[in-house]
Amino acid sequence: MPDKPRGEGWGDEPDPPYQTPRMALLVTLGVLGGHTLVTVLNVLGEEPGAARIALLAVCLAALLPLQFACSTRRPRTWPVPVRVLTLCAQAVVTYLPLVWLGMPWGAMTGLLGGSILLLVTGPLRWPLFALATGAIVPIVVTIAGTGIALYSLGVTLLFSLIVYGVSSLSDLVSELRETRREIAGMAVVRERLRVAGDLHDLLGYSLSAITLKTELSHRMVVPAPDRARAEIAGVFGIAGEALTDMSLVATGYRDMSLVAEAESARSVLTAAGIEAVTELDCGPLPRELDTVLAIVLREAVTNALRHSKAEHCTITAVREGGTVTLRVRNDGVGETSRDTTGGGGSGLGNLAARLNGVGGEFTGRPTEDGWFELLAHAPLEPAKGPKADPDTGGAAAVDRTDGAGSEERAPAAPHWAVRMARGMLVAVVVGYTLVVVINASAGAESGRELLGFLGCLAVVVALQFLHSLRRPRTWPAGTLALSLTLQALATYAPLLWLGAPWGSMAGFLAGSLLITLVGTRRLWLYGAAVGVIAPLAVAAGNPLYDVVYLTDSSLVAGLVIYGFTALYRLVIALHEARGALVRLAVDRERLLVERELHEVLGSSLSAIAMKCALVQRLLPDGPEAAQNELTAVLDLSRRALADVRLVARGYRSLPGAREKPERRGAHDAALGTHLAEDRSLTLRQEDAAI
Repeated sequence: MPDKPRGEGWGDEPDPPYQTPRMALLVTLGVLGGHTLVTVLNVLGEEPGAARIALLAVCLAALLPLQFACSTRRPRTWPVPVRVLTLCAQAVVTYLPLVWLGMPWGAMTGLLGGSILLLVTGPLRWPLFALATGAIVPIVVTIAGTGIALYSLGVTLLFSLIVYGVSSLSDLVSELRETRREIAGMAVVRERLRVAGDLHDLLGYSLSAITLKTELSHRMVVPAPDRARAEIAGVFGIAGEALTDMSLVATGYRDMSLVAEAESARSVLTAAGIEAVTELDCGPLPRELDTVLAIVLREAVTNALRHSKAEHCTITAVREGGTVTLRVRNDGVGETSRDTTGGGGSGLGNLAARLNGVGGEFTGRPTEDGWFELLAHAPLEPAKGPKADPDTGGAAAVDRTDGAGSEERAPAAPHWAVRMARGMLVAVVVGYTLVVVINASAGAESGRELLGFLGCLAVVVALQFLHSLRRPRTWPAGTLALSLTLQALATYAPLLWLGAPWGSMAGFLAGSLLITLVGTRRLWLYGAAVGVIAPLAVAAGNPLYDVVYLTDSSLVAGLVIYGFTALYRLVIALHEARGALVRLAVDRERLLVERELHEVLGSSLSAIAMKCALVQRLLPDGPEAAQNELTAVLDLSRRALADVRLVARGYRSLPGAREKPERRGAHDAALGTHLAEDRSLTLRQEDAAI
């Protein structure tokens, strides 16, 4: 039989996460209702009188509202006195009715155990849970003897876990949603810090070089027009590169070459009147390391140009074994030494962060011979493996974006919520398996029959784990149909020798049908899988009470298996959506950054490029006009450099992903004030230097 295409009922994806609260509420109500029905049937099975039935109704009317509130109202947010009073009241209406209702009421102790897990926090939680659930043992021994004491304890523990699971996982998903929003905000903050660093390291260098070359050209227009023309050509090229860098700052990554950067550095240093010597003996480098070292060199040269009075500068790079060392030295010790720990992702502190990202180290310090030395040391092959993610509390996927825009993701360790949900699911399946074994073993008349039953049950449980822990809705239709058929055969085959249904016989199969299929068809098949139990029980001579009990227990088991599986998958879906949400938030931030950079710097850089082209046409015939244009270029470059510094400062100072409009307006006003002050201060400093 050919496989049915995906998207036609067999291979659809799980229900979307926004259905989680409603689905969890329905599952919770179904489980509580089914368990209450079992208790009522247990009481009615002993043919009670009217007085006991009335007492049963009163007890249920007192207990069920308490349990419903604990299961649906976030009880851990209640005041401590309210929680204590609630637990005391529930304990009374759980254990006191055992005096007149006897063992049939004992199943309700599972509700109390679940409520303790939902209400209590801290060191008293598990001891109190053990005390409340373990109390069923002496009660059962007193009322019914030791024969079923262990069984009663197991059922109590199982149902406590079920109540806690279906009641708490909905809140867990809500918490994960909030966590995802916080992570996305933190990712945007990190993106802003990256933008600030790149603005400082890439555009700051380019604009400083433009300023220096423009000053030199301005002085050379009359005495050496050819030299001035050559320098203007260099300014034109740097302006073009700066425009490219402006786009790359917004998109996140660019490939750079240490060799090419060394050549550019020597040209810029020479234009500034600094004697430059370069010796590169490191050979080809890995792309990421090559880029980082090129940025380190660019920032080192920028600091030498801006902050020192250097006359000599040496640049060396050597490879020693599995490491490479870049050393930049200049004889202008001064303001440079103050920036060795520049924080906030700027200056030399930003370089240390970049080198740490590739497993390297960075230092900057004055030397004994009166020079200032910047030293970058990094391995050629940094250690691989997933990095710890402080946002999730464990190892998480690490995104790396290369120059082409593709992404590499290291495998992520399961989130704690995913592990918790999976552990609960496994515990519930194992608990139901033990209950089924106990119930069915009583119907086996020989060891061979029991062995055959256990073999069929092993097949059922193995397929159930595959259906619950994998993604069967993505399987081919033929594979899925085969697995469901095998589970159905293994479910009903023991009837050939046991002769009668047992406990929640069809619960696993019913749960698998809800898990693997979609639409109304799964509801019909779910009902049919459980519905056959009633005629089978009648044919085996079971009384009406047993018929209803067997049917109800299978319905509840299927609903519990489905609920825990669906919630487990929704936790996984939300956890996986974390990465997508972060990437979307960062992409949105990059678009905003690109727009802001274009508004602040794009026009200035374009004007510089056009004026440089005009100066090249004016030389050598129009030196006065060329000088006027160079004066305008110099003013534009100074203003652009001030803008870069202030924009980078603004990105570093923002506390969150996006501020509220009123706060953003105040920030923009302050930014404008600082911009005017920074421009004025920069112009005075540059004029003094000239």
